[in-house]
This record gives sequence, structure tokens and C-alpha cells, in this order.
Amino acid sequence: MSSDPRSNAYNEAIPLIQRHDVVFFASLLKGLDENIYPMLHQAKVPVDLYSSESNYDYLPENTVKNLIQTLGEKLAPTEFVQLIQSACKNIYIPQFIRRLTQASSLKSALDEFSEQLKSNMTHTNVYTQFTGGSWWIVREKQGVDQAWFTHAELFSAIFICELLSALTRNQWQPKQVGLQSANAAIFATLPQLTRTQFFTARPVTAFSICESLMMAPVTHPFLSTTEHIAAEPELSCFLTTFKLAIQPYLSMGKLPIKSAAQILQLNVRTLQRRLAREGVNYGEMIEQMVLEQTLDLLKCPSLKITAIAIRMGYSDAAHFTRAFKRQMNMTPSQFRQQFKQH
Repeated sequence: MSSDPRSNAYNEAIPLIQRHDVVFFASLLKGLDENIYPMLHQAKVPVDLYSSESNYDYLPENTVKNLIQTLGEKLAPTEFVQLIQSACKNIYIPQFIRRLTQASSLKSALDEFSEQLKSNMTHTNVYTQFTGGSWWIVREKQGVDQAWFTHAELFSAIFICELLSALTRNQWQPKQVGLQSANAAIFATLPQLTRTQFFTARPVTAFSICESLMMAPVTHPFLSTTEHIAAEPELSCFLTTFKLAIQPYLSMGKLPIKSAAQILQLNVRTLQRRLAREGVNYGEMIEQMVLEQTLDLLKCPSLKITAIAIRMGYSDAAHFTRAFKRQMNMTPSQFRQQFKQH
């Protein structure tokens, strides 16, 4: 099974995941501890993830890798499988099926799903492929040597198994499965894979699908009858994806470059080098992003200036007012009054 050449197109763009997907993964922690915020903090998830006042849509994909690793470390393998199976079957997969409109064949539904998945997770690469006389659904993922990888691959395997079971009314059962992980033991406990031949240490994760199922129409009560158009960030642009990834953390104030690098799991020099190639100074860019977010908040009359100051990382309103006046030549109150007049 060869890697899809499309994966080479991602270059240096920052992998992103939609905020509501992070909320789903974070919700899995709730059964482990009454207070999930220390675990969210450890996973580099912003403290305002659940706040309706926060206006960001994407987070770095690393946040979900960290959350999955935390789950894997706190649960026994069988408990991890049971939790993910239940959450995928009852919560996560129905959200995806409701967006599917292609029902002429399982292949058309899976191809549509693969495209929609990219709007949720920009660097996820899942696709159908005919090779070696069989149809497959394939998932590519880099990082096989990372601590989070095995649990992430197990999550993906459970997700794909539950998705295919839902779309085929439990008729799908693969003859062969390829895994990037070296050990198939826990994967073999999944109910759809009990009679499956496993191949480990493969370059991709892949599940065989018989041709009769692949070409059969799909029937499911959740299938949509309307077209869904998902807006995607520009995948090939480092600067755009970097800004989207960092925006949720600007409530920490002028985020130091070392903190940004830790969140994105990049070396500081690597980050500086990439920004330099874009002709961007990190400090100036962050200052501008903080200012833009501050201006948006000031346009909301229900938010008090003191609350905005604290939210943007200032110790008090006076400090915030002085800093704002240096940049805008007016106080926050004057800006708000001027905005009202327009």
C-alpha cells in the first residue's frame, strides 16, 4: 500500500482542527475527573475553549494529539476502546453522516466524507483506493515514533470501523487491515476486526472493503438531502495557518515566541526561520493580532473595558488603557465612542 502523493502538498502549513472537534475530544475527559481543566492545560488547550465569547474557530491539531495521549495514559486499553466506541457511534459519527449527500454507492459516500474531513482537520488524509485487486479506505498519518501515535491510530481505527458499520448496516467486515503500529493485539479486539488478517508496521493505515459493498447504494436515516459547503483555510499557506493556530492563545497577552513554539511543538529557531521567509517579525505580528482582537472586543458594548483588559492579559484597566493609547492615539473609551458614531 503506497502513500498518496497528495500528502506532499501540505509543506510547512500548521495542522489545524476545528474548535468543535476539540470540544468533542475534551468531553471524553469528563468521566476521568471532575475537574478537567488541569488536563486541558497540560494538553495546551486554551482555558476559554467552552466560552461563547471567544471568537476563534480553529486550534492546533497538537491539542487533540495531546488529549488522546492523556486518555490513553489514564485508561486501560479495553476502557479506552469502550469509551471511544461509544462516543464515536453515538455522538461523533452521526455529526459526519448528517453532512453526507452522496448515497449512490459506499465509495461516493466515503469520498465525500474524506473531503469533508479536511474541513474539520486540515492535515488528515483519508481516501479510497483500489490496489492489489481490492478496494481500501486508507488513512495517512506522520509521527509513528511519537508518544501519541498508537492511541491516535487506535482512535482512527475505531472511528473508521464504526463509520463503515453505520453506512453498511453492519455488513462490513474486512479480510485484511494494514496498521502503522507494530502491535495489532488491541486492534484485534474491535468487533468488526475479529476475523481479520493484520499487517503491521505498514506506511499507512488501511482497511479492505469488498467490491460488492463498495459499489452498493448507502441507506441511512441521517443522510442529508442538501448540499453542505464547508469553508476551508488555505492549506498551503504557513502564515495563514500559523495565525489561525495562535489566535486562541492571544488572551495570554503578547504571547512569547517560546510559548508559541511549545504550543505548535516546533523549535523556536525553526519558527523564526519560517516567519523570516514570509518577511514577518513575530513580535510585530503578535502585537497587530492582539490589537485586532482588542478592537473587535471593544465593538461589543456589553463587554466592560476592565473585562477586556483582563481577557487580553493586562493586570488592570489602567495598564491596558496606556498600552492601547500608545498604539491608537486614543483611549479604549474614545475608540468605543467613535465606533458608536459610525
